[in-house]
Amino acid sequence: MKNYIKIAVMNKNILLIIMLLTLLLCRVNMLFSQEWEYSLEYGPYDNEMLKLINPLELSDGNIAIASFNHYRRGNSSFFYSADPAIVILSSDGNELARRIFHREGGYTSITGEPYLFEKDGNLFALFTYSPEHNYDSPDYFLNYDNPPSDAILSFCKLDQELNIIDSCEYRFPIDTFEDSEWWQWQDSPNEFSGQFIIFSLFEDKGDIIGGYIKTVSADYDNPRGDDSLFIFRMNFDGEILNKKGYAKGTHGIGSPRAHYTENQIVATDSHYILYAMGDNSKHGKVLYYDKELNHVTTKYIIQPGYNIPQIEADPLKNISVIKLNDTTTYLTVTASCIENPLNDFYNDVRLYKLNDNIENASDFLSTDNYIIRGYPETYEMALCYKGVEMANDNTSIYFACNYNMYDTSIDPPYSMIEWLNTDMDTISTIFLDKSIESIIMMGDGSILASGLHHIAKFPASAFVSIEEAHAHNLKVAVAYPNPGGDVMNIRTSLRNCTLQVYDMQGRMVHQQEITDDVTGVDASNWPSGTYIWELKTENGKLKVEEGKWIK
Repeated sequence: MKNYIKIAVMNKNILLIIMLLTLLLCRVNMLFSQEWEYSLEYGPYDNEMLKLINPLELSDGNIAIASFNHYRRGNSSFFYSADPAIVILSSDGNELARRIFHREGGYTSITGEPYLFEKDGNLFALFTYSPEHNYDSPDYFLNYDNPPSDAILSFCKLDQELNIIDSCEYRFPIDTFEDSEWWQWQDSPNEFSGQFIIFSLFEDKGDIIGGYIKTVSADYDNPRGDDSLFIFRMNFDGEILNKKGYAKGTHGIGSPRAHYTENQIVATDSHYILYAMGDNSKHGKVLYYDKELNHVTTKYIIQPGYNIPQIEADPLKNISVIKLNDTTTYLTVTASCIENPLNDFYNDVRLYKLNDNIENASDFLSTDNYIIRGYPETYEMALCYKGVEMANDNTSIYFACNYNMYDTSIDPPYSMIEWLNTDMDTISTIFLDKSIESIIMMGDGSILASGLHHIAKFPASAFVSIEEAHAHNLKVAVAYPNPGGDVMNIRTSLRNCTLQVYDMQGRMVHQQEITDDVTGVDASNWPSGTYIWELKTENGKLKVEEGKWIK
């Protein structure tokens, strides 16, 4: 009250100046930090849904986001069809434009969001469409009467409102067989039909380099042959300048219906490199192509320690890579594992630092330098589609993965982003109470984390300061699984702090020092109920993080 009395008796002009300065400082902070979150709300039975996948920072500071738009679900099933969509956000997170690029005539884009490029201040998008097999869709037509024969690749130049101002397209014959007697076809017809899938695109010296797959319809009783892989070069006039095709048997990239990112093919000064799942359950492939797109050689990634735990089928999936230089690559994957002797499946997430110099004499890339996140005792994890990003100065990296993404009994899902040095030692870790799909570095050094229905921007200083992390709704520690059982795990990169756990009556039931990234707490003797956990520093005087945990 005394402070308000003092202000009230001040000279009115001085008070006005103070108020104006305060507003100006707030405005300056908004202009220079611009941290924000953009989200979309959907219900479980909504017919239309945007899925925010890959953001692109534009030269004017705005952000273009590629998206799936699931525009229709079946009345009696989870059948769905998809159109590609794009959202434009301002630099401070306000929506400026949104458009769904629906294709008439029986087409869907279920297997690929658009790929976005900016060239000379213009926004370009590449869309793919495949024949519609979802018989709950209004665009479905009876294929046995009038079977579609082509998939479509459309390259478009867009204005600021996302109107198409110039375009060209290509049509590719594609398998349209329908196995209506097969139960999986009945459940998800678009998932098992022949598709045209772009899985990697990037700009290289003024052209677009990319890969696409033509799949055949899944029909296990009557196999219809292999999928085909194509590597191509296109200019920004939409002309395909060069294209080479390869059979899946020698250049396979695994299940083509999984999501791939525009980081799966990268360039060096002399070659293009494609990182892919291998032919069996023990390794991945690294395929090298010259600048004319001719295959030169193949090397292999052998999973270390694959006997315990044994790496199951499709060991390298959801691949995302970044290049540090011509000889060093960071590669993230989800590995499907089986824990012997329990015979219990789980996923872990791995980050490898690979020396992939084509001049290496060995055909097997060393995988001695890697880290794992997620173990059977800490439950499953899921990789982001773009889970690794280089800091702007190339002196550190950011590595992201998700927890609780598919377990609906655990609420909420959350994601972890680690700040690592180039030797993959953890510097610090933050946690979001949402799952994310990709992370990118902004030109101002901030980080953009996008999820299926939300996108958030926060400063790199959130990794340095606990106060800064909390200011942007980020946590520096998390308890899991939540709800849990006999073990409560605390994950944090903090050290020299104390964990204290209280019951709802305020009685301390546990206390111990934090010495590792994951600290397991024996909760087997605790009664079922809700507990409050706190992390404290300065001999238990300063609380730096807290949360609830339910047994």
